[in-house]
Amino acid sequence: MTADLTGKIIVLTGVTGGIGQVTARTYLEHGAVVIGSDINEELGEKLAAELTGDGHDFTFVAGDVTRAETAQALADLVRERHGRLDVLHNNAGVLVAKGVQDTTEEEWDLVMNVSVRGTFLMIRALSPLMGEGGSIINMGSSLGLVGGANEAAYCAAKGAIVNFTKAVACDLAPAIRVNAICPGGIDTAMPRNVVAALPAEDRDAVWKGLEAEHLLGRVGQPEEIAAVALFLAGDDSTFVNGTAIAVDGGWTAR
Repeated sequence: MTADLTGKIIVLTGVTGGIGQVTARTYLEHGAVVIGSDINEELGEKLAAELTGDGHDFTFVAGDVTRAETAQALADLVRERHGRLDVLHNNAGVLVAKGVQDTTEEEWDLVMNVSVRGTFLMIRALSPLMGEGGSIINMGSSLGLVGGANEAAYCAAKGAIVNFTKAVACDLAPAIRVNAICPGGIDTAMPRNVVAALPAEDRDAVWKGLEAEHLLGRVGQPEEIAAVALFLAGDDSTFVNGTAIAVDGGWTAR
């Protein structure tokens, strides 16, 4: 099986993050047209220059996924330029690494709004542009399948994404498939920044501890998440629907 996304129109949020950038390039290299969105306009424009410079059909749209007007602007652009949408990949997310007693209301709202509200708004606005065979990919987490210390808001948000994915799959069947990817620890800026905020003498041990929590003895790479996204975006996954796929090196099996 080889994924061929030639001619498929894809909207990808959180495009400037570690997983987002690699996934965008993966989609493009397999023939897709990608409209990427992110709140970080500077990085988004830089990414767009790089990808279009390589000959890919990529458009960047700056926007905040927690605002309905961002989703509507993306829907309007897709409708005017392409008339349809084939894949919606809700990748935007934010991590606050704190336990329940230390999490502020503002931090709770931020994490829940970006992951859950943002995913809801995007699906509500863009799914009407999707026809038979459409695919929605939501970004969950292994921490949305099991709990974890010092991740209260993140666990709550990703747990909501997992069950929301199942609900939307029921709503949009049989025309549109809806699935979630649940990564384990992935070597991106998100976990690296959490570790970097620790006292210097603790950083190496904490990172090695994170690696050891995975049955494969390492964290994952963004390319390993993009490979699963590619599968879900393409026609090899036409009987996969309403599920959360753990891509976590065995983290949730321990």
